[in-house]
Amino acid sequence: MDNQITYPYIDTFLHALQPPEDAFLRELEALSRKEDVPSAVRTTARLLHLLVGLKKPVRILEIGTAIGYSALTMYLGSGKKAQIVTIEKDEERFLMARNHFRSYGALQNIKPICGDAEEILSTLTGPFDMVFIDAAKSASRRYFDMALSLAAPDALIVTDNVLYGGRTAREGEPEHKHRTGVKAMQEYLDYLCHDERFFTAVLPVGDGVAITMLQP
Repeated sequence: MDNQITYPYIDTFLHALQPPEDAFLRELEALSRKEDVPSAVRTTARLLHLLVGLKKPVRILEIGTAIGYSALTMYLGSGKKAQIVTIEKDEERFLMARNHFRSYGALQNIKPICGDAEEILSTLTGPFDMVFIDAAKSASRRYFDMALSLAAPDALIVTDNVLYGGRTAREGEPEHKHRTGVKAMQEYLDYLCHDERFFTAVLPVGDGVAITMLQP
């Protein structure tokens, strides 16, 4: 199933209109596509940059580093000021990301950690002003709940891939290989949008982005 969140011509138009302003990020974006590494698409990265610029977080937690594209996007959005902790389970991607942070001169601000996110989250100390979840769809709820205990009272929690190519909203039974992910994401969005502790907006950007604000 092709991406059924937006029309292809709209994606093409927006991608051409909003390329990464930083040359190094353009290279990372191209590398992600070439190596088929799951990372934030261009429109999602643009939104992240904007949210960080508006929120001005001092500390950011990222779950799912991939090769470092989104972490560097948020670093730039903060004016190269935010301290970012980013977790990646895949060792090869972790090493690539760390090299990219080093090449960009950002290791002083971005701390990559390799390992299982749930194990690592239990060892971290908050508060974090912003959290970006971009990892296994089936684990998004668990990551979110663990991140809550690390989040500042006015934190922003952003989750990527919540529309799953449109499968999350599509009627009927999903394909067997996508069933677990679709069900998990449907339940996760229902939780984010109906729990009185949160205010969540779900946007058809990229693969679907949920932006959650903790209610005072």
